[in-house]
Amino acid sequence: MRIKINPNNGLAPYLQIIKQVKYLVACGALKAGDQLPPVRDLAMQLRINPNTVARAYRELRYDKIITSKWGGGTFISEEVKQIAESEKKKIIAEILGQAIHQAASLGLTKEEITRLFTTQLKKAKVIPKLLK
Repeated sequence: MRIKINPNNGLAPYLQIIKQVKYLVACGALKAGDQLPPVRDLAMQLRINPNTVARAYRELRYDKIITSKWGGGTFISEEVKQIAESEKKKIIAEILGQAIHQAASLGLTKEEITRLFTTQLKKAKVIPKLLK
């Protein structure tokens, strides 16, 4: 599992961990039953306080992304299959929202943003069947 903390992005480290785990689940890099590193190991790897990792794990458990087995470790939940679909949409909505905000702050109109988005969608080669 590749999680990195960026101290300059303005987001609390525990929120960065949550966001990255959800992204890894949404893109399929983490699947139901996969084991996460123990709190202390991840904290050492990220060079952060173990309480920060524990807080992230607590919130991920509350969101039913992970489950813990006493003395057995922390795992990606079996319920994650349903959660992954909604997380994909949330991730993309956030990215699009940021792009729209940036475009608007650069002075583009709604029509210009729509035209740019449509043009980029047509240029996309990743999902050609969906674009026709």
